[in-house]
Amino acid sequence: MKRVLSTLVFLCFGLVTTFAQQPSSASNKFRTFSRPEASYVFGINSSFNNQKINSLHIKLVIGVANAITGLGIGVENTSFNATGNGGSNFQTLNFSGNAHILAKPISTKELNYFIKAAAGYAPKIFGAYNKGFNYQVTPGVLLTTKKGAKYFLQAVYNYQELAGLNVSGEKPNVKGVGLGIGTWF
Repeated sequence: MKRVLSTLVFLCFGLVTTFAQQPSSASNKFRTFSRPEASYVFGINSSFNNQKINSLHIKLVIGVANAITGLGIGVENTSFNATGNGGSNFQTLNFSGNAHILAKPISTKELNYFIKAAAGYAPKIFGAYNKGFNYQVTPGVLLTTKKGAKYFLQAVYNYQELAGLNVSGEKPNVKGVGLGIGTWF
């Protein structure tokens, strides 16, 4: 499963690279973007002490994009909470490579759709934080206000390994689905 989803993430990066190499025009000019977002993800597997783990994600992505595609780097603080009695709490600080593809150019004022993918690693920087590989796949809808501000609503599939916690000789992994919101500058 990990290989399949990793392949999907790298395929998205490949598509972005392909679109980025099209002949240049005014709409293909690369510009910087930033995308702060927050999401809440509900655990779909029992990963630690037979408990499902929910998580709150706060993420910032900064990168370059043309009218349809973009690449960026992201930093994400995630707080994991087990749902059972005496639930455990975990923290990660993820660094990731991110890619996105829009259905229409970013400049459109109409309703727009996108898919984003990210893959990265959470190193153990601080003592209370855990380490491990992670990835996300996120389809969503982009809304533009009358004043030109862009907001989005997204569905999230998230996978996170928690390498610092050996339970019965295994590394727990957290899989979850949820919803998120954010702005697109």
